[in-house]
Amino acid sequence: MSTLDWEGLKTFALVCRGGTMSAAARELGVNQTTVARRLQRLEQQLGQPLLRRDGPNLRATAHAEALLETARAMEDRLAATLTDVHTRPGRQPVSGLVRITGVDGVLEHAVAPRINTLLTRHPGLRIDLIGGNRNLRVAQREADIALRLARPAGTTLDARRLGDLAYGIYAADAKADPHRAPWVDLDEAFIDKPEQQWLAERFPERRTLLRANRGGIIGELALATGACCLMPRCIGDRTRGLAALDTEATGRELWLVRHQDMAHLPRLRVVADWLADTLCDGRWVVPAH
Repeated sequence: MSTLDWEGLKTFALVCRGGTMSAAARELGVNQTTVARRLQRLEQQLGQPLLRRDGPNLRATAHAEALLETARAMEDRLAATLTDVHTRPGRQPVSGLVRITGVDGVLEHAVAPRINTLLTRHPGLRIDLIGGNRNLRVAQREADIALRLARPAGTTLDARRLGDLAYGIYAADAKADPHRAPWVDLDEAFIDKPEQQWLAERFPERRTLLRANRGGIIGELALATGACCLMPRCIGDRTRGLAALDTEATGRELWLVRHQDMAHLPRLRVVADWLADTLCDGRWVVPAH
């Protein structure tokens, strides 16, 4: 193991992170041939394959999982050391890539419109926002930070409750009566979610006209049909044409999740603190006490 070169290990970790050789090549600033050559050299040293095909993505083989964890740990320690040096007085500010995954509506309406305040303060940062339709996992290092609507399970995770994501009842007609008007609800797959249970208790006799699985779609359906809908305020308040009928509706817990081994990295600390400060404004997220 001591003879394995760092470039090969780093390349292997990046391929597993991005899922493709092309993604790793972009991150490293080399071509795919170089990536393939480094991986081949590493496989020759180990005497076994490192990667397997998982749909469109490349993943570590079962035998290479331990090597992947070693490579990621080395990458984290090196990044922490370099960032610590760069953030000393008179040195280069925090920099690097941070991948944030989360609920589409929160990223689109509460994070993306404000991202320039973070980049202005730390121009060396690069941010990837990845909507919830790609269920990336922090524990497997597929994302650096996740914004989740429930506390995740896992002993390797650093989970911080930011507060409660505020919800409201909306309709195109500001005078609509939610007890009489039709409704657009979440898809039946979400029937056990807190917001749907709240609706069942508060409006048990409501007539559900349409269903959808995304807040943005629900808002558009409500606009098109004159129906009422329950959605996060960060979506409803920013959807042109919708009026808030009730802004004291139920809420959902919002959690910020990182891997324990990466929580100390300065670039992740900076972004996590910015997310907490930005989201917990009392309007769209009510801060946890």
